[in-house]
Amino acid sequence: MNNSTRFVLDIFKKNKKQLYTIILVATIGAILTTITPYVYGRLFDLSQAPDTVTNILLALIGIWLILSLLSNYISNMTGYRGEVLGVKISQESEAEAYSHFLTLPVLFHKKEQRGETFQKISRASSSLENLISTISDILPQLLMLFFSLIAMFFIKWQLAMILLVTFVVYGFFTIKLVKPEMAARRKEHQAYEKQYGTVYDKLYNVFLVKNFVMEDEERKKFFQSLVEKIVPVVENAAIKSRRVSTVQGIITGISFVLILGGAIFFLRAGEITPGQFVMFFGYINLSFSPLRFFGTLYRTYKRAAVAIKRFLKLRRIAPERMGHGNRTLPNFMGKIVFENLDFGYLKEKKVLRGINLEISPGESVALVGKSGVGKTTLAELVMGYYLPGRGKIKLDDVDISELQLKWLRDQIAIVPQDLNLFNDTLINNLKYADPGATEKKIIEACKTASADEFIRTLPKAYHTKVGEEGVKLSMGQRQRIAIAMAFLKNPKILILDEPTAALDAESEKKVQEGINRLIRGKTTFIIAHRFSTVRNANKIIVLEKGRIAELGNHDELMKKRGIYNKLYRLQRGLD
Repeated sequence: MNNSTRFVLDIFKKNKKQLYTIILVATIGAILTTITPYVYGRLFDLSQAPDTVTNILLALIGIWLILSLLSNYISNMTGYRGEVLGVKISQESEAEAYSHFLTLPVLFHKKEQRGETFQKISRASSSLENLISTISDILPQLLMLFFSLIAMFFIKWQLAMILLVTFVVYGFFTIKLVKPEMAARRKEHQAYEKQYGTVYDKLYNVFLVKNFVMEDEERKKFFQSLVEKIVPVVENAAIKSRRVSTVQGIITGISFVLILGGAIFFLRAGEITPGQFVMFFGYINLSFSPLRFFGTLYRTYKRAAVAIKRFLKLRRIAPERMGHGNRTLPNFMGKIVFENLDFGYLKEKKVLRGINLEISPGESVALVGKSGVGKTTLAELVMGYYLPGRGKIKLDDVDISELQLKWLRDQIAIVPQDLNLFNDTLINNLKYADPGATEKKIIEACKTASADEFIRTLPKAYHTKVGEEGVKLSMGQRQRIAIAMAFLKNPKILILDEPTAALDAESEKKVQEGINRLIRGKTTFIIAHRFSTVRNANKIIVLEKGRIAELGNHDELMKKRGIYNKLYRLQRGLD
């Protein structure tokens, strides 16, 4: 059993109660439907007999009407229930997929295009919905086919045999011709995912497009991606799909003519009655309906399997457990030790080499060096975003691999260079750092972070919507919100990643005031190129080519006249 089939069967098990109800109701409908041709066939024969009582004819007409109305009602009921179940299952699968997406390692998010991943989830969800709403009809269609065949064998077995041969031929050609169609569908899914990944990338970076006045150029590229590159692939899949449908139509057409033509000759020879002919005609239609259904079901399943298989590849990516244990430290002080640490995103290319460092509780450590030397990577290793290639990281003398990942990250707050916010009110964004925080506590945190003053000037103060990614706020304002969120989280470890970069003097002063209050009593990493931020740190670590090149405080490093001294003087000259 392949993974796609196992996935669908697991879904059925979770929803078996609703599925069984749909199948039961649909089965009753199928039985009523197969009785109907017998009723109107008998009615036709009795109407030809001169001694038939009128009341019997009226009763049969009444039964026929009731059966037709009930069948129609049940058909609509099962269609509605099947559609709702399909939507429910597809939405559950989509919600689970997006939840899984959030648990994936940081390396995945840095490497993969979000748009491509979202398109993969969306197409699998849509395919699953179509499959579920179709698949609940399997048993009713089987019963309809079974009862129709029995009735046809009783009426004229020779004609029923033609129908059986048709099923075999129909199934053989469907299975044979669907294979090339599915190969084309795989290419279709790949095209959709890749091209929508490119389109979403541009939409996510709309301000970059506007900054360089590239709207017209991107419009051309949208048409290239969504029309020129997708339509030919879809057309190729549609051609192969049409080939399958054409062959299926030819087989059913020939079979229908042969069976009905044979029935006409048997009627002329007097071997069947006119009523049996009418009855047989009804059962032929009932038989071909399941035949077409199973042909469609097989193709729907195969199409869904292509999308689900690609979706399952995403689900198989391990969540961010990364070998972490379940240990917590009730009296965590904030001591951090790096022992012989090596790390590289690629095995053959190390970013950090031989890092040995001890940071005492409450100590502030500044990481200095050229861009790309591993400053942010070193801090991200403490967050548990990656596992060291060699060596250990210890918190209060306990290897972080033994610690529960959620607990570990609860002890750390990051003040990034540019905070992205949700398109929600400011207070709801702030509550993300502490969901249980009262409005009073939030306002106090904002005052301490030097943010309350500007928040009061907003149209609805704390209840102002900040726009997608916080676009309605300036960078300096977002920095102060990040500091307020760190106050609310109240961690033992702080990571300040370029907190005052690209700020004007007034904004930098406000942000720095908030930072000075924030770092008191906390073990702090300061990643910065601005030396105004790092000179008061207890320790300054100069990284070069992934190694610790210099270590000391500002005065000690200035006396050495090494890399730090050179960088410091260079920046002062630029300033």
